[in-house]
Amino acid sequence: MNECKTVNSSANMKNFIFIVCICIICTNFSFAQEAGKLRAGVEIGYLYSRSQDIGTLLGAAELKYNIQNNMNVGLKVEGSELTGCGCHGDKILLFSTTYDYYFHSTNKKSSRFIGAGLGYYIGENYGEGEQTKYYNNPTCLIRAGYEIRKFRISLAYNLLIIPKNINPYQNNNYIALNIGFYLGGGKWKIA
Repeated sequence: MNECKTVNSSANMKNFIFIVCICIICTNFSFAQEAGKLRAGVEIGYLYSRSQDIGTLLGAAELKYNIQNNMNVGLKVEGSELTGCGCHGDKILLFSTTYDYYFHSTNKKSSRFIGAGLGYYIGENYGEGEQTKYYNNPTCLIRAGYEIRKFRISLAYNLLIIPKNINPYQNNNYIALNIGFYLGGGKWKIA
């Protein structure tokens, strides 16, 4: 079982590195946000679930509205599949509202940020010879990261609002390292 997990993790890491390289090449090099503008972002990441001791790739898309030059709110969709040996695992689809605050300085093309979100995820637990179980749960997330021009990297922690003992199927708290880019959003106010 551990050997199968190692092979799966190795293949996932190679795919992750390849996708990160593609995102870096595709990054649009212009400045970031102005109040009143929309932004659309795409991210890929590496998710680690401590409860299952499995890491895998995830994908996310987020639409944001800049409420001020250093703040935005958004809607995010994120999906992943935690698989051990291909015979059992969990599929997760997360929907959340988000808020980000940017620590932007004048005359800079980059910014640090922190963010949070509330959402709901839908899960599917499957196993060889077992009946598929469906579950869902409210969740919240916290994240911090760095944007340079249109390129973004962040570290996020997703936490179940309802503890594991109430949700008998799975504890899908996870940490994710995301990397991506976005389109739109106007330009930073540079004096």
